[in-house]
Formats: sequence, C-alpha cells, structure tokens
Amino acid sequence: MRERSLSPLAVALAAGLAAAPAPAFAQAGPAARMDAVLGASGDFPELPPLARISAPAAAAAVAVPSAVDGSASVVPPGLWTTLVAPDAATLSWLSSRIPGLNAAAVRQLTPTDADALFATAAQRAESPLDFFSDPAFRGADVYYVPQDVIAALFSRYEIRVLTPSSGTTTDGRPFAMQALVIGGGRVDTLYDQDNFSANNPMFPDYTYQFAGHVTEAINGPGDLSVSGVWVHVGFVTPQIQRIVKLSATQARVDSNYGSRVKPISPITRR
Repeated sequence: MRERSLSPLAVALAAGLAAAPAPAFAQAGPAARMDAVLGASGDFPELPPLARISAPAAAAAVAVPSAVDGSASVVPPGLWTTLVAPDAATLSWLSSRIPGLNAAAVRQLTPTDADALFATAAQRAESPLDFFSDPAFRGADVYYVPQDVIAALFSRYEIRVLTPSSGTTTDGRPFAMQALVIGGGRVDTLYDQDNFSANNPMFPDYTYQFAGHVTEAINGPGDLSVSGVWVHVGFVTPQIQRIVKLSATQARVDSNYGSRVKPISPITRR
C-alpha cells in the first residue's frame, strides 16, 4: 500500500503543535490552578467554589531564626523550675478544658515573668508567630497565663494575632480570653464563650468565628496548625488551618478554601 505523504503545510503545523509549550495553567499544579481561578488578590474569594477544596500541601520548611540576635529562646534557662503550679482547682479546670493536657508539667507565669518574655520578643522584633513557636514552647514544659495577666499583656503590647484577648460579639455580648496555655508543643486559648462571632480590630476586613477552645499545634519555627477559628467571607466561612511564616513581613495562611499570603508585624510595646 502506498504511503500518503503530508503536504508541507501539514508538516509545518504538526511541528509547531509539538514544539509549543502547554499553557501555564495546564502545567501548574492544583494549588497554582486554584490561585488562577480565585484571582491574584490577597483576599479570600467573595463567592464560594463549586466544591470544597482540601487544604493545600504543606510548603517546604522555611528556616526562620527564633530571634534576631541569635538567641535560642525568649524563655530564660531554668525559668520553669522557679515557677509554682496553679492551684488544684485551676489545674482541674484547665484539664477539663484541654484534652490531653499534662497537668503535672503546668507552671503559672507571674506578671513580671510574662512581661519579660514579651519585652524580649519586642526587643528582637519577633512576630507573634516567632514568639508562640519559640523553642521553649516546643518542649515538655507548659506555661499558664491567667486572665488578668493576659489583659495586661495585650494592653501593654501590640500583639497581632487572630485570637483577640477580649471584645464584643457580633450580637453584643462581651467576651474575654480566660487562659493562655503555652508549651508541650502547642498553644491553647480558652474563652469564656463558645462558638461566637466577633470582629478583630487587628484584622478588620472580616468577621471571625471562634470556638471556646482554640488550639495551635507548633510544627516548627514560625509554623502553627490552627483549630477553632473561622472567617466569614461573603457566602462562605473558611476554617483557618495553618499559618506559616515566609519572611519577616509575610506569612502564608492556609484554609480549607485555599491559601493566601498575608502581612505580619512584630510585637511592639505601646
């Protein structure tokens, strides 16, 4: 059987198609395609996607020093051994609110010691992501900060975190952070209300929803997994799942609707 020869024009078209690169959208992975759909702005989408999008894969680990001056921790060596345990009633209450808490490892931070930790962080220009993922908090020691000390710290320092220390819910009820428990590889925030919505003056663009117990697991320097915080965006309510420091001024915020890069700021004294 005679082979049919291609015309010069057909040969040229076939060669061009073979050499042409695939569109960037087709080459990109799932995360890049999602960003292309949602747009390049720094905001969450205003309209819901057609299907829920699973959390993106974790980015490669970023080496972030815990302190600008090279020190290993804002927590002085041996501080935990100088502190006393909370009273039995407080320990019982904390254990009832925080499943898996090692009550024997909990020590109560005094107002002076708590202030010293944040003063050191402010001197180093550490962000809250640096502070709350400090090496000392990744170990076995656990530090309890009571409500009055929390209020004093947030009034003395500007600490730009998703979890406000106090405020008013969207339906007009006052709320407050009752306890902050840091250490053992996690940060636990306890509120006096459960499943409430409120505005956060540090992040005024959206309204947030909080569980009575917000947990942040410390994955490493500047890397926290989050459970118990949602953000109301139009018709959808993404759940914040992870915050990873990318640089001194930016962090990646992962939700079950995708990821966004957001600005971060250092802890400063007011």
